[in-house]
Amino acid sequence: MIWRRISRRLACFFLAGGLAGGSLAQAPADVSPQEARSIAADGYLYAYPLMVMEIARRIQTNVVDPDMRLGTGAPLNRFTHMARLPDPLLHDIGPTPDIDVLWSSMWFDVAREPLVIDVPNAKGRYFMMTVADMWSDVFAAPGTRTTGAGEGVRCYAIVAPDWRGKLPRGVELLRAPTSSGWLQVRIALDGAGDLAAAQAFQAGLNAMPFSNWRKKGATPQPGKYDVALLRRPPDEQVAGMSPEDYFATFAELAGRYAPHDNDTPILQRLRRIGIEPGSRFEFKRLPAVLQTAIEQGVQAGQAQVRSPPEPRAGNVGLIMPLKRRGSYGTDYALRARSMRPGYSPAPWVAPLSDDMVQVRADTDTDGRLLDGTFRYEIRFERKQLPPVQSSWSITLYNDRDELLDNLGNRHAVRMRDKINVEEDGTATIYLQYEQPLAERTRNWLPAPQSGHFSLVMRLYWPQDAAVEGTWKPPQIRRLR
Repeated sequence: MIWRRISRRLACFFLAGGLAGGSLAQAPADVSPQEARSIAADGYLYAYPLMVMEIARRIQTNVVDPDMRLGTGAPLNRFTHMARLPDPLLHDIGPTPDIDVLWSSMWFDVAREPLVIDVPNAKGRYFMMTVADMWSDVFAAPGTRTTGAGEGVRCYAIVAPDWRGKLPRGVELLRAPTSSGWLQVRIALDGAGDLAAAQAFQAGLNAMPFSNWRKKGATPQPGKYDVALLRRPPDEQVAGMSPEDYFATFAELAGRYAPHDNDTPILQRLRRIGIEPGSRFEFKRLPAVLQTAIEQGVQAGQAQVRSPPEPRAGNVGLIMPLKRRGSYGTDYALRARSMRPGYSPAPWVAPLSDDMVQVRADTDTDGRLLDGTFRYEIRFERKQLPPVQSSWSITLYNDRDELLDNLGNRHAVRMRDKINVEEDGTATIYLQYEQPLAERTRNWLPAPQSGHFSLVMRLYWPQDAAVEGTWKPPQIRRLR
């Protein structure tokens, strides 16, 4: 694998043909510079999730023992837990942390044998599980919405694409499109008073290789720590790759993690410029004019990754997505743009929209940056409160995407807060630094005294109107 900025020795080894099965890719067909530029731009978007996922996997599994407190990482096939509520003094847990859930995650590898996941009795508690392949597509979502939150323990076995064994009765099979991938569990809790019960459910999550499952005395293997491994954020590492390294690494990874069946057209196009899964990409053997075209295409692809997930006119305030997240088909641009470090606890994999919708606002409805110097109102009209089966919240973050340290110690307005609703059915949330009059305090979301802030609205188990984008969020109106 090429990680030139990680290991120059490995890069030379790969380019010299040292990797097993590293045959030369098909020589580029007759392709014009314009076509090569277009193919490289689309190919960059197509490859981007796989590149980010692989680097994230390497970083977060580069530990000896799991982090069971802040959820920063664990060895392969073992859970790491965020077992406390975020607060303004807790840093380095990712941007815009969700304060209404605990979360657990795990990078899995089932190439050798299945991995069995035990989920304890939810006792009516809402939880959602997101299981994604190395292309960042969600292929399973056990949880309250899909399987219910009734009594009893549930067991799931994640298996490789080619596994043909037999599972015990009561163990549900989850066939992964790639032998490795990522799993996350979000566990709802009703404030600090519910923390201990939510932690007990979280502690009951267990993962064990099939051969050791329910064997007395079976213990998971400790991980290994590589001191030389770069820990720069995955998106920054990918952005720093040259076009040659980017596509050569992608070709190797795509040979290990099989593309989806509907990816054939983009793979055929990439083959025209010498990029093929499992084969070596010989960038330097291409004509100079094609090398330049590919470099320009990569720059265009990088610009698209940096653009909003759904670029469109009037993208200000709280705007609901028009396209579903989590499973993308051949919408490679949306898939790549959905992988951004703007949310925690899942910066790289977006849950299925049927499980969760989250939108961010950095501006008011008129397109002006949100600024604590001003007061704002979010007014829900009659019957306009977010349509959900589980819960909703609007959380405020400072200019560093962290929770705002404020005198009111309030960081979100939530469904469970039972905000004040007027006789006409309307409800108004007040965004301002000063505490409002007593009767408005329940609807108050403290803002900074000055400077930029942002809002994130989260809808857990949204109804169809929110998933399909027909429900319209309220406006964010600046008062002065």
